Amino acid sequence: MHVRGFTNHESSGTKCPGTYLGIVEKLDHLKELGVNCIELMPCHEFNELEYYSYNSVLGDYKFNFWGYSTVNFFSPMGRYASAGLSNCGLGAINEFKYLVKEAHKRGIEVIMDVVFNHTAEGNENGPIVSFRGIDGGVFYMLAPKNIYG
Repeated sequence: MHVRGFTNHESSGTKCPGTYLGIVEKLDHLKELGVNCIELMPCHEFNELEYYSYNSVLGDYKFNFWGYSTVNFFSPMGRYASAGLSNCGLGAINEFKYLVKEAHKRGIEVIMDVVFNHTAEGNENGPIVSFRGIDGGVFYMLAPKNIYG
């Protein structure tokens, strides 16, 4: 399940479309359908602008919708929270925790899709925003001559 995509359209009828709280609004419906587990696509901070460029066919801009370009595996995506980035991201943390607790109250398990080799740091030419800045050789498999694979 994609956090933003699941309730982003107006047809979802949620008060908080495209957010953790939007999913909470739909948990009873999921339970009625017999759903007992949801797998959330990446919902930790990621680089949405990784592919940002103008799409002349659609007349708008492309961005990373799916979330496979992680900046921090330990921070819920602030832009998926109705609170946004308020209070240094604490609103996003609390909303994500609330989503998980509400799902569990209904007997719905929550699995997080995490791909540890997809980060916003890319290769040796990418930005240093996370693990590479700490110790790239520990966190990434390097080819000979310390080249990122």
